[in-house]
Amino acid sequence: MNKIIVLFFVLVSFFLSNDVYAQETNMFFKKTISGEFNQVLIKVKAEFKSVGFGVMTEIDMDQKLKEKLDVDLKPYKILGVCNPGFAYEAMQTEPNIGVFLPCKVIVKQLDNSKIEVVSYDPVVLMKVLENEEITRLAEEVSAKIKAVIENI
Repeated sequence: MNKIIVLFFVLVSFFLSNDVYAQETNMFFKKTISGEFNQVLIKVKAEFKSVGFGVMTEIDMDQKLKEKLDVDLKPYKILGVCNPGFAYEAMQTEPNIGVFLPCKVIVKQLDNSKIEVVSYDPVVLMKVLENEEITRLAEEVSAKIKAVIENI
């Protein structure tokens, strides 16, 4: 269990600190759209719901960082989205998979009218486990996440 947790944090740190790697591997699905932040957020949640995902967590990073560091940021939300069926199946295959759950989606304000929606590709992240069943599940989840982001 400790091996998976350590590996998770090492990989996330590496991937997030190495934007060139992320671009080369297509680690992220992302789309920039015009609109009002709260309306885009509502649409993102509705699109995920339409493919069987619920929003389990919602973190207002801009507000948290204002509270903790007294810095001003544009709106930046981190959504934890999850499809219970996929999560249950993954947990039956790999009991420690919870360190990767729920899937993260960010909705961030770029400027006054541009909002970017970003999620990681579960296939890229799950390959480190070298588990064919988890990779198969990740491919299904990946297809749904990619479709949602393309449809926004």
